[in-house]
Amino acid sequence: MNKDVLIRMEDVYKYHYTESMQTAALNGIDLEIKHGEFVSIMGPSGSGKSTLLNVIGMIDKMDDGLYQFEDYQINGLSQKDRASIRKGNMGFIFQSFNLIDELTTFENVELPLLYLKISKAERKERVEKALESLEMMHRKDHYPQQLSGGQQQRVAIARAIVVRPKLILADEPTGNLDSKNSEAVMNIIKELHAAGSSIVMVTHSHKDAAYAERTIQLFDGNILENESNLKAI
Repeated sequence: MNKDVLIRMEDVYKYHYTESMQTAALNGIDLEIKHGEFVSIMGPSGSGKSTLLNVIGMIDKMDDGLYQFEDYQINGLSQKDRASIRKGNMGFIFQSFNLIDELTTFENVELPLLYLKISKAERKERVEKALESLEMMHRKDHYPQQLSGGQQQRVAIARAIVVRPKLILADEPTGNLDSKNSEAVMNIIKELHAAGSSIVMVTHSHKDAAYAERTIQLFDGNILENESNLKAI
């Protein structure tokens, strides 16, 4: 695969099943994303946005097609193998933050480094650097319920970047935030991209999508449009 290409998908299908019906959530997706690119994914509810993000993130297994992440052929890999690739290469930002209530800010950010078996000294250095970059060091001993929504999302972003991932996947990252905090979070994501991060973001917001270099429009599991954003913020 071309070294500039991070992700390549060809004719990717993902089906959802009921007792009497099979529905294609992804219907023959062809997609290429380069290193350092910022791509937004838009479309109505049920169009396949989150399914596509979950397949890219190796959380869900596709049913047919080809998916290559750098030099890894993902199609056919076991859940364990996909998890092994994912944990060292990807960071996730969710609409609902997905912080663990029983852990402090520091411990929430540290968690993915424990899975990677990083030494205690390096964990401390990485976590502090991530929290400082997001202006959250003063909240390192606070629990999620002691933080505002905007602060919780900053912690979630710190957790995503602390592993130094090649790809950040964001699923409606401003969905639970007011306009002021939404703009602050999108500016952080913009700064991460400017520093070299590859980002794929699902959003309903045209304003948020405009931060990306390219917007993919999905409908019924099909890519309808795949265009560069001419207007930068």
